[in-house]
Amino acid sequence: MHFPVSIPPSPTHPTDTMGSQDDTTKETAFPLSSVATPPSIKYTSFEAAYKACKLKDLTPRKRSVASDDGLPPLINTSFKRARLKEQAVYDQPTAFPSPSPTPVNASYHPTSSLLDPLPNHPNTHPAASSSRHLSPLDLTPSLPHSYPPVPSLQPLISQPDPSPHPSSSENKLWLALDQLPSLVDTYDTLAEDQKTYVLFQLLKRSSKTSLKFVNSIIMPALKRDFLASLPRELALHVISFLDAHSLCHAAMVSRTWRSIIEQDHSTWRLLLYKDGLMEPHEPDSVRSMLRLQQRKDEEEAPKIVEMDDPMEIDEQPDEVSAIVNPYKEEYRQRHMLRQNWRHGRFKRIRFRGHYTQPAQNVVTCLQFDDDHIISGMDDRMINIYHTKTGRHLRTLRGHEGGVWALQYIGNTLVSGSTDRTVRVWDIESGNCTHVFYGHTSTVRCLEIVMPKLINGQMQPAEPLIVTGSRDFTLRVWRLPDPTKDQPFYGSGVNPWYRHTLAGHVGSVRAITAHGNTLVSGSYDNTVGVWDLSTGRLVHRMEGHSQKVYTVVIDPDRGRCISGSMDGTVRIWDLATGQPLEILQGHTILVGLLGLTSDYLVSAAADSTLRVWHPEAGICRHVLSGHQAAITCFQHDNDKVISGSEGALKMWDIKTGRHITDLITNVDHVWRITFNKHRCVAAVCKDEVTSFEVLDFSVVE
Repeated sequence: MHFPVSIPPSPTHPTDTMGSQDDTTKETAFPLSSVATPPSIKYTSFEAAYKACKLKDLTPRKRSVASDDGLPPLINTSFKRARLKEQAVYDQPTAFPSPSPTPVNASYHPTSSLLDPLPNHPNTHPAASSSRHLSPLDLTPSLPHSYPPVPSLQPLISQPDPSPHPSSSENKLWLALDQLPSLVDTYDTLAEDQKTYVLFQLLKRSSKTSLKFVNSIIMPALKRDFLASLPRELALHVISFLDAHSLCHAAMVSRTWRSIIEQDHSTWRLLLYKDGLMEPHEPDSVRSMLRLQQRKDEEEAPKIVEMDDPMEIDEQPDEVSAIVNPYKEEYRQRHMLRQNWRHGRFKRIRFRGHYTQPAQNVVTCLQFDDDHIISGMDDRMINIYHTKTGRHLRTLRGHEGGVWALQYIGNTLVSGSTDRTVRVWDIESGNCTHVFYGHTSTVRCLEIVMPKLINGQMQPAEPLIVTGSRDFTLRVWRLPDPTKDQPFYGSGVNPWYRHTLAGHVGSVRAITAHGNTLVSGSYDNTVGVWDLSTGRLVHRMEGHSQKVYTVVIDPDRGRCISGSMDGTVRIWDLATGQPLEILQGHTILVGLLGLTSDYLVSAAADSTLRVWHPEAGICRHVLSGHQAAITCFQHDNDKVISGSEGALKMWDIKTGRHITDLITNVDHVWRITFNKHRCVAAVCKDEVTSFEVLDFSVVE
């Protein structure tokens, strides 16, 4: 098989007999002539393949201007023998092999155009097709139907000299052209790396005009937008596997990709849940906003009227493309907010608390929203502040003892005090509208239980207040509406009273509820499970050896969890009342518990917090760093914020790593609570109680 590597002499490719040209002329004529062979297509594999095929009859030629990077010749044959063989070939009668053009698209036959026999040549034969693998160029429908002729072949495809005795150079030229079909057939049999090498050598020997022509063919074949060619459903399925960072990069590839990514709501909505920026049980605020906007647009849409005059067409540019994807914008805002939390970036507001005496400056209760910060104090007062400015709005007066329990929903606030009463307040007006009597000792804990849809029915049937007292009992009341219900101050029969839950023989220290199920923890070392609809004690769970200080309920797993002075955390089965797990590790009082879908966190007087797996009961992390008992903490699925003497610390709940100290240089951290945007802490320094609001949605 004869496969010459070098090219025949031509006016643009002079041989040694014509004299060498300078480097500038060489690079101008052949732009790639000085490019070194890439290591991935070095000549070694190509040479080995030829030796394996015993291609020892190749004729070595002198090196041309476009050198082969100093590679050794294929066969060490002397130039004398080579010239004799070459002359013998030229002296033989010319036999033109049948060309075998590549089968291609009907609208484009580049190989055929290059390999068709020359016009008016005496030895022209009909082309015989041969099958081979198709190139991407063969099947690309976007290629133009016609191309300009190959510039390097134009001088060769001119009419032959009518002279009956062609010169030797012309004879060689015809021979080289007649060998093209055979060369293409040989090229088809080469391995992929060998084809790459041959193409590289040909490109090195090509002029700038030829390279431009090749580029005009290759580039359209490689520029295929696979995403745009797919049905929209499949395209959305493909991009659903990308993370947010990759989606943003993909949107910059082209307008088509940007349109697919930017206008799709489902992809960004799923990313909100996948990346933990939106909880599964969290209401879809974006969808609600879109529905309200759609309803508003429908209401404001003009009615159809008959018009005699032709309508004027608004030629303003389409604004649809300018509308921001609401789910993407929601993702962006939540992601930036999360980054601010993780890196401790926030704006701080500090203001002094209101209390009557320095000795009664303990903040016992703390709750806030975007508009109000409400605190209960040991000095009988309830104070309301503006969240964004810290401005004092009003003080709720009425209790005759310290306020030790407090919760509000909407405009309704409920408080419990050492004066043994439960009071209901109108937050906006500051008026106390209802006073409930019945307990004979301090109201130590309370919870507002709102109806939820459970197993197809609302549980409980009405909003309830549940209170726990040091008188060993719990009481259940219906929650009044301060703006609608008649005021009640304790005279006569209380229409809002429902049940008294008796069964404990010690102070009721903690309560929690879900639907009609109420769980209580008592100083009698037991945990009680109650039915709120009937007031019946369902289970009395024993196991702790000392007082129970805290309880949480896990309705999704049908469990409840308790923490005790005995240093243990116990998990109970709500259905049977049987103990399931005993979590050990703390060395003293476990006074605080917190539960989310993925994490159970316990805080103890041993100055540590522990992060547990709520299902398996395995300790994931021990958060050590505080110097005294943990007085308060809160967590979600990203972070834990805990307070103790001296500092308020933030931890990464997934790794247990300490992120930063949010507040330092204080004597006490009374209470801490946070939502998505802010963290509010009640602290004390030098017997002065103050509040600090850390706003993570605004960075200083």
